[in-house]
Amino acid sequence: MRIGDTPIRTVYSVGAAGLAVGAVTLIFVLFSGDEPVRQVVVPRVEGPAAAAKPTVLPIKLPSLPKATTLRTLSGTLSPVVGTVTDAKAAIAYSKLGGPWSIKAAPPFSAGQRVGAARLPRTTIASSLLPGATPVAALKTDADYRKAALTAVRWTIRNHHPAGSKVAWTASQKLATGKGWVLGYRVTYAIRGRKHTSQAALALLDIGRRKPAMLFVTVPDMHRKLWADIAPLMAGARAL
Repeated sequence: MRIGDTPIRTVYSVGAAGLAVGAVTLIFVLFSGDEPVRQVVVPRVEGPAAAAKPTVLPIKLPSLPKATTLRTLSGTLSPVVGTVTDAKAAIAYSKLGGPWSIKAAPPFSAGQRVGAARLPRTTIASSLLPGATPVAALKTDADYRKAALTAVRWTIRNHHPAGSKVAWTASQKLATGKGWVLGYRVTYAIRGRKHTSQAALALLDIGRRKPAMLFVTVPDMHRKLWADIAPLMAGARAL
């Protein structure tokens, strides 16, 4: 059978070939319009360990006064019922009776406390000087005074409410040997109300590169115990 001058078999063959070419062309057109394949970079999500560390604000302390004796504040003296011997810090000091009681006080090696451990706490505690061992041995009063100042800054950061302010109440030689004592009043706000703690810190020479530290702080809710601070510091001694 013929269509005009062309055999029908030839017409079918040409038509089939045309359809095949059309299909290939269509596929090419469809896919050639796609965007090139691009590598997708997934942002790396840092874990908690890589999170930005909060800024630690410096603790600002006023200049130390000239030699000033730590005086006994008004209140009621607690009974002395024995001696606390802190073998790790190599010092001894008064063990006070009620309302004081012996309590663990990490990171200190020995402690006494009244009430709860939450801030602002009422505590007596001893240990070696926190932090790194001094590069050079402490020899002079000025050496011990400077180290005591650093230790007070540590107590404000770690053992008083945030935002605490310091006013000095004493700066004197240790009564029982080589060392230094600083007394300070700490003010802070709790739920919008102003409060005060009375505190003192002593550094004691124990014959090692790192001295011992005795620290006491008493908030105004226990103001009657403020009277215990000066006698406690006066009796602290190296073993």
